Formats: sequence, structure tokens, C-alpha cells
Amino acid sequence: MPEDLKESISGSTELVFPDDAVDQTYSLQERSVYDAGEVREEMDSEIPEYGSWLPVDLDGDQAWLVAPSELRSVLVEQEIRTGERFSIDKMQKTGRGQSDPYTVEVSLPDREAVSEDQASLTGD
Repeated sequence: MPEDLKESISGSTELVFPDDAVDQTYSLQERSVYDAGEVREEMDSEIPEYGSWLPVDLDGDQAWLVAPSELRSVLVEQEIRTGERFSIDKMQKTGRGQSDPYTVEVSLPDREAVSEDQASLTGD
């Protein structure tokens, strides 16, 4: 049965895969990582099939961001907080194999703005 166009997008949750993750700004909804089975159950869907996922806010909507270990490590190293914005500048596999690692670069726009403001106050 066809679904109304407006109803098809209201309340929908997006899955964000590595190819689509770059040049987007996210904020963590919580500091928890879910496995694919939990995301499928939450979305009542057959995808995603595998991986670790972070619940994020993307442009005011709930989304699930795929979270390879390299991304999780960067977020932990940066001590990302719930609700804090972060942008993925690069998330690219280093090879073609399924288990090849990713190269991940993340920026924190809110922290960078504060750092620039502090630099201008100190005369740097």
C-alpha cells in the first residue's frame, strides 16, 4: 500500500554510513554504542546487518551513525560530551578488505570557536 509522502518522512530515523558521514555535523544523543541488532530492533528494520552505531542528532533529526572503532577512539580521545557537536572531516578505509581500518579525522566546532575567542583575548 502506498504511503503519504509527508508521512514517509515524519519521525523517520536515518542510518548514516561512512560514505555519507563526511562533512556533516552531529551531536551525540548519549554516550552509548549499540550493535546492529539493537539498531534493527529499535528501527523495526532488517538493516543494518553489522557494525557499531551511535545515536546522534543530525540537522535536528535522530540518526544512527556507523561507528567503526577508529571513530569511537577519536571521540573518546577528544572527550566528546553528550550534546556536543562534532564534524567528521574524513572517514575512509585504508584498504578494500572488510576488516581494514579507517582513517578518521574529527573536528569540534564549538571548542574551536571557544579557542579562537580565547586566543583573541590573550593577544595570540
